[in-house]
Order: sequence, then C-alpha cells, then structure tokens
Amino acid sequence: MRPSTIIIVILVIGAAAAGAWLVFAPRRPVPGQGTASRASDFFKPPQDYKTSSGQQMKPRW
Repeated sequence: MRPSTIIIVILVIGAAAAGAWLVFAPRRPVPGQGTASRASDFFKPPQDYKTSSGQQMKPRW
C-alpha cells in the first residue's frame, strides 16, 4: 500500500472513533437542575426591575 493510502485510512478511522465518542458518550446532567427547568428559565424575564430615577410617566388623558 502507498503511504498516502495508509494516512487516509488512519484519518478515516480516527474521525469515525471521534464521531462515535461524541454520539455514544454518556451525558452528565448539571447537578440539581433538570433539563426542563433550564429550558423554562431560558425565556423567563427578570423579576427585579430598576425603578429608581428615570422619566416620570404622564397620564394619557
């Protein structure tokens, strides 16, 4: 076999091993927080708004 063919075969085997490791590696969840709670917190607005100093509100009537 030619050296270039051997290098290509080694690269293909390495890429396959890396892909298998990414697909089949066990996922470690974040302790104390499940996936559902992280997903619901993503779009949750902040609950503490700055209310001091700023423009006064004018009534519209």
